[in-house]
Amino acid sequence: MLPVMWSYARALTGPGNDSLQARTVEWARDNHLGWAVDRLEKWWYSNHQAKIGGTPNLTAAAVVVASAGTATSVPEPLGVGIPALPHLPGHLEPPLPLVSPATPTVPGEGEWTAFGPLVNGAQGAYVTTVRPDAIHTSVLDAVIWFDPTILKFRQYPGLKIPGSPWDRPPHVEVSRQAQLVAAFAGGFRIRDSNGGMILGHVPLVPMRDGGATFTIDDNGVPNIGAWGTDVSNSSTLDSARQSLDPIVVNGAPAPDLTTDPNKKWGFTGPANKSAVWRSGAGVRADGSLIWVGGDGLTVETLAETLVRAGAVRGMQLEINHEWVQLNTYAVGADGTVHGQRLLHGMQHTGDRWLTEDTRDFVAVFSR
Repeated sequence: MLPVMWSYARALTGPGNDSLQARTVEWARDNHLGWAVDRLEKWWYSNHQAKIGGTPNLTAAAVVVASAGTATSVPEPLGVGIPALPHLPGHLEPPLPLVSPATPTVPGEGEWTAFGPLVNGAQGAYVTTVRPDAIHTSVLDAVIWFDPTILKFRQYPGLKIPGSPWDRPPHVEVSRQAQLVAAFAGGFRIRDSNGGMILGHVPLVPMRDGGATFTIDDNGVPNIGAWGTDVSNSSTLDSARQSLDPIVVNGAPAPDLTTDPNKKWGFTGPANKSAVWRSGAGVRADGSLIWVGGDGLTVETLAETLVRAGAVRGMQLEINHEWVQLNTYAVGADGTVHGQRLLHGMQHTGDRWLTEDTRDFVAVFSR
């Protein structure tokens, strides 16, 4: 038992911000116990579903964004619509308010609030909350819209996933932190993602044709789609990260989301019907990026939320309360950068990704 105990102790005391539970699960998967973790997670998901019915606790469901000088909570209602801004040449128009699948709507639901710095007089990010469906009516999930003409994206590695060394560290460099607007978790473990990864133009694992892929080019512009058709390798591609199969295709949920027997999108109950913490991302026809995350999401309602936000192609990023994360950042009055978790229920710290982390992530900067 000594080698086992030594291995487990190393897993518990290694660098990063992962919880004891997460470190234990990752250690088990790394040591050929993934089958046991899958069964345990299936039981957990079956017995810890999001609440059915009810109304949201608007204070608990408030989004939190980092602002200069102080971190400020933005309670519901989130606003009365998109602030009037001049549409500058080359900048994208913010989306229209989202339509909720639940009635009646709650105050501020689907209305967008701007966050992050102005870049050349234009806003690059908006956030709102919306319920996932007409059943889990007490849940509000977060939706963010990013304008890549104002913001630029960069994929970072984790210490363990995919490992190091690379041409960049497993955290946002201090020299870049003043321009950091947001960051979010990358996707399934590489070995579980049924796909590959490219980072800094260097292939780590071979890419899979048809796999859902998040790409970022050398200019920091993101794209999402099926590898080999919507997106592919090129000399200008800085990174590509695959995670399972596409969940939004041609502006609609993938046709087999409700019938797939737990082979394409994770082991979360029969046909992925478990309503749990998930995150996903999609690209709109104008090139803007949508991020969706929170509790009470099945793979189908995650896709439907992306579609309501205008996504024409989309993918699932993460499953599990431990891993679904998006932080926003700003320079405080003391001149240092700090972050805030977007939703109160997210588990990792707001300053995650400013220091070494175990898993890969995507950072968003002002141009």
